[in-house]
Amino acid sequence: MYAQLRPTSDALVKCLRWSSLLHEVGLAVSQTGYHKHASYIVENADLPGFTTREQKTMSRLILAQKGNLRKIGEVLSDPDFAKAVLALRLSILLMHARIEADFSELRLRMKNRIELDIKRGWVAHHPTVSFWIEKEQEFWDEVGVDFTIRASA
Repeated sequence: MYAQLRPTSDALVKCLRWSSLLHEVGLAVSQTGYHKHASYIVENADLPGFTTREQKTMSRLILAQKGNLRKIGEVLSDPDFAKAVLALRLSILLMHARIEADFSELRLRMKNRIELDIKRGWVAHHPTVSFWIEKEQEFWDEVGVDFTIRASA
């Protein structure tokens, strides 16, 4: 999904991948607010091989994986970081629904606004995910980012 968003550089690719692998580490602490626990663990643990900057970046991405986006509002001004957050959130949403993303049925763009084009048949086949995507739209709207969802033939 991140590649579909065409970031200006690949600087966040590794951190995004690592964050996606570590996003549930907070479940070891608690199921409630696990994204907050995971964020804290990743930022503060001694993780050999990672720089402090990488850990901070992963921590912010992991914190942003669910819920409102106001908690990371200051870093959303970086277009590539915002794209990484969007890709991570939507990927986790699909993963939790146990859906393999078929990018011929999903098309994602982000410049000044987010545009998600979904095949109408996919929407009908995955009604619960459609609900969660609409909730995602609300989270982005709360931080002033227009999120348009289009169902196409």
